[in-house]
Parts: sequence; C-alpha cells; structure tokens
Amino acid sequence: MLAALPAHAATPALTLFYQDQKFPVDAQVLSSWQRQAQLPTSSNLMFSRPQPQQLAAEFFEQSPEPTPLEKIAYNYSPAAVYNYISSLAQKLDTPAVEPELTILNQRAIKFTPPQDGLSTDVFASTQSALFALENNSTSTRLIISVAPPRTKLSDLNDLGINELVARGESAFKGSPSNRRHNIKIGVEKMSGIILAPGEEFSFNKFLGPVEAEEGFLPELVIKKEGTIPELGGGLCQVSSTTFRAAMAAGLPIKERKNHAYAVQYYSPQGTDATIYPGSVDLKFINDTPGSLLIWPYLKDKDHLNFDFYGTKDNRTVTLSKPVTYDRKDDGSMKATWEREVVKNGIAKKDVFKSVYQSPALFHKEETFVKASSTPPSIQPTPATTGNSTPKPSTN
Repeated sequence: MLAALPAHAATPALTLFYQDQKFPVDAQVLSSWQRQAQLPTSSNLMFSRPQPQQLAAEFFEQSPEPTPLEKIAYNYSPAAVYNYISSLAQKLDTPAVEPELTILNQRAIKFTPPQDGLSTDVFASTQSALFALENNSTSTRLIISVAPPRTKLSDLNDLGINELVARGESAFKGSPSNRRHNIKIGVEKMSGIILAPGEEFSFNKFLGPVEAEEGFLPELVIKKEGTIPELGGGLCQVSSTTFRAAMAAGLPIKERKNHAYAVQYYSPQGTDATIYPGSVDLKFINDTPGSLLIWPYLKDKDHLNFDFYGTKDNRTVTLSKPVTYDRKDDGSMKATWEREVVKNGIAKKDVFKSVYQSPALFHKEETFVKASSTPPSIQPTPATTGNSTPKPSTN
C-alpha cells in the first residue's frame, strides 16, 4: 500500500546539525529537492511505518505475526538529499588522530593530542532529513559515529596525563604585528610545561626574562606614567588565556590582577590576568590527582587556546557569566566573575573582582602610538585590581 504525504505549499527552512555545528540548507537547494518520488522495496533508503502491533511486540520482545509494511511516496527526491549529505560528509568525516607525547627534562617537547575520528552515516542521515522535510521540521540531526584512536594518551606516560581537563580561549583580532609576535613568543615559552601534583604555577617563572635577546619586540603596555611601548607588550593575552583555563579546571588561584583599564582583547571584562616580571604575576596550584600538561596553540591567526591535559577527579566546576557594573562615561567600570568548585562533596565559591579605571588616565601621546594601526584606547596592557596603585606590566 502506497501512502502519499500532502504536498508542501512552501519550501521550509532546514538546518542539519551535529552537536554545536549547524549546516543550513538554503532555499534554492531545498527547492531543487522538491519533486514527487517513490522508492522501490529494495532501496536502502526506503522508509517503513511499523504497524502498532509490531511496535508493541518489539517493546515486549515478542515475535509478531508478519504484517505488510507501508511504503511512502516522498515530496522530496531521496537521491538529491543523499547526494547533498554525501558531499557534506566529505568535509565532516575525519580519521582518528593517534596521540604522541615525548618528554625531555620534565617538559613535553612533542605532543599530538588524541582526536576521535568522525564518520557520517549517509543513509541514516538521509532518512533523518527526509523525515524532517516530510513533517515540516526545520532541523534534523546528522547521524555521525565516533571512532576513538587505537592508542590512549595514558599509554604514553605514567604521570597522569590522560585526558583534556580544561580549555581557556581568547581572541585578539585587530592586534598590530609586534603584539602578535610577542603573543607567539609567549606561547612558545608556555608550551609543554608539566606541573607535578601540588606544584605551583608561576607565569613569570616560566616566562623568564622579557628581553630583546629572547625575541620580544616593543609594543604598548600600561604603566603608571601612561600607555607606552615596551618589550613584550601583548603577553597579557597569553596570561589571561592561561587564567581562563585554570578557572575552567577549578584550580586554586593564588595570584591574579586585572588590567588598569578595560581592554577589548580581554572581553568579557573580568576574565583577564595581567602580568609584569618582578611585580605582577599569575599563580595557581595543580591540585589534581596527576601531572598537568599545559599545551597552548594558536587556533587561527586571531584566536588563542590553552589546553590543560591531566587526570579528572570528582570535582565539578561552575563558572558564572562575568558581570560588569558601575560603568561610567569615562570608560571606568567594575566587574565580577564567580566560580563554584565542588570537590569530595565540599563546595568552595570564589569571587574575582575587577576595578577598571578610565583609559584616559593612561594614554600618553607617543610617535610609536600614532604610527600604530590600532587605536591606543584598545591596546592591550597589564594592570592591577581594586583601588591599588597601578603597577607596570608587559601587556
């Protein structure tokens, strides 16, 4: 028996999705799919409607009497949908990535994180899309299977570096070339650090001297006397991203200061951490069961990620959205960022407060500033928290 579904008066919008990825199908493509179609019984894409007694039998694990299945006539071309999803699968499908880890002198000198492989079930995804279209649904899930690597990261070490524990992210679009260069050098300084259980992380300790011999270039930093060029400007992008990863991991934060004024590179405000060797530092403790591998990388030319690999325990971490308040016309403001960590049944709440002063207090006209393609008001720099006197910093 062939049952035709009602023809659609208008082409519906359709979005295919997998987890947080969305793939909208434009109206022109949907229109090209619209045509009456039927599938032979032998087709792998044939849709069947089980009779009620079959559903009941399957539920109770009984063997039902054989009953005929109802074929469906489609208002969309199964072949066209199948071909479209096949093309999409060529972009989505990836092989599993086997992990690599080489440690020398307590530092990872080579690291390839494990990555699951993805394989799209084109037949099942086509069925899902057809069902959505015939029922006027606006979205449907792609059916994708996950294949883990053959080797586990834990097989490559005995330090407890087993899995991704947390990630920090930041964006620095619009940064001038010297600032980008310093960020890259800062990433290299932090790459492969291994923190033993109970060890304290000090950004300045691992950063080392900020000198021309280390490859740093002059860029704007915030100092008491103004926003001026100095070696290492932009490093606070690196320290702020490290801070965000430590927050996400639920690690105890021992030292952190915000910038003197709000800088666009550290949005949302309240999530930044300024540093300046010998004066202002970022510190936290590795209180996880194993060692922590710190692995920063540039996701693309404008985005920085800090990944922490180690061993997860029973802690849960809840990060609130940063809240800004008491904004003034001169650009000054305040912010708070709250975190709750529940570990072994004990909850600990941290509130990180930031006080940002007016940017006008720290802007000093310089030839270097005028030559920059980025307005001084959005240059990155380090600073302090609360109402304390601003200290120099390398950002």
